[in-house]
Amino acid sequence: MENNTKMLICVVCTMAFFIPLVISNAYAITFDKKDYMITNFGLKSGNPFITVQGKAGGSYDPSCGDECWDGYVFVTDKGTFQISVAEGEGSKPYYGADHLKVNSIKSGECLLTKTAHGKPSFSGNTAEYTDHNLSFGKVNKAYTMQVSADDPDSKCSTGFHIVKIFSEK
Repeated sequence: MENNTKMLICVVCTMAFFIPLVISNAYAITFDKKDYMITNFGLKSGNPFITVQGKAGGSYDPSCGDECWDGYVFVTDKGTFQISVAEGEGSKPYYGADHLKVNSIKSGECLLTKTAHGKPSFSGNTAEYTDHNLSFGKVNKAYTMQVSADDPDSKCSTGFHIVKIFSEK
């Protein structure tokens, strides 16, 4: 065999070995409950924040694909707000922010949303909801939870239901 042919066979064999490793690492998101276990909450520079044991926004539950998301919820003097973490394109996390209309934060509750101008911000173990249009005075309660996206019905026009409460303070 010529050297060029041997080299081509080596390259093909190497690619056949490494490409599956690269692909499997790209989809290696796993849920870490520590990322949702609240240790503290409050206001920082006028913005609601939650600190957790793990890395805030560092994981989400990939088992439900685009049928659910995990959230950091702030019950404030200006309403209830959520930072969501879900599976985005290519299994990369997608982060969003919502103003929630909800009677209470409990399993099975329907979530309705209003227009929100805030943005999610993550730094280490802190998740922060930043909104330059609102001046928050107090955070009364904080939750982390999982929400399912089901079909809308007469009881819940969005189809969004709280499935689990991971932590609350």
